[in-house]
Amino acid sequence: MRDPSLSPSSRLGGAVISDRIVSALLEELRTGRYAQADRLPAEVDLAAELGVSRTVIRDALSEMERAGYIERVRGIGTVVNRSVLGLRSRLDQKLEYYPLIRSFGSYPHADGIQIYPVRANEELARELAIEPGDEVICIKKRILADTTPVIYSIDYLPRALFGSRDFTRIDLSGDVFEVLERECRQQVASNVAHLKASCGDESIRAAMRLAPGEAMLLLDEICYNRLCHPVMRSLSYYTNFFDFSILRKLL
Repeated sequence: MRDPSLSPSSRLGGAVISDRIVSALLEELRTGRYAQADRLPAEVDLAAELGVSRTVIRDALSEMERAGYIERVRGIGTVVNRSVLGLRSRLDQKLEYYPLIRSFGSYPHADGIQIYPVRANEELARELAIEPGDEVICIKKRILADTTPVIYSIDYLPRALFGSRDFTRIDLSGDVFEVLERECRQQVASNVAHLKASCGDESIRAAMRLAPGEAMLLLDEICYNRLCHPVMRSLSYYTNFFDFSILRKLL
């Protein structure tokens, strides 16, 4: 089970390796050697199997415990929560449109993409920690599952993130998290999301082909980088195509 991507030349830091270990262990729990297990082996055994230190294993297990996949119980070991492992669309985790739609067995793609600059009003400026009137890039798109519209997204990115470059010459039509990492060197580390029912305005309703009186789930999010600075405001309107779950840990 040793992960070949964890060669000495690829060890880019504990956090990177820990993330890879989490991915490897989740894969093993879902479809690999631990697919039927109700517990994981001891830390020392996992470290030997994966060829990493116990510190990396400990960090990875801590992350998995925070996400609810496991519970570490003194005197018993690392217990697996198979119900949580089976959840495919969790609102308490980072939502990426395309993998989410694929998990429902559909082909994801976008259309109706609009990209243009706007001036931040007082509310948007406050949320993005910029000045009112500063330029913001607005990205609108409709996401479809096969031929069915399922998400309408509106993202606002501070123009300053792109420096002096001409944003019209940059491909901003893809995954916005990848755009932030590739073009702005900004990695989203956390989101604060407000959930509410929304009917949307007439243009959104028409684009989403909603029936009269049909509402959507609106996620109104502020995304923060690792320095806890806001880098994006995102409005995502979801239809009832999705069945979302939220894990609520009580301890």
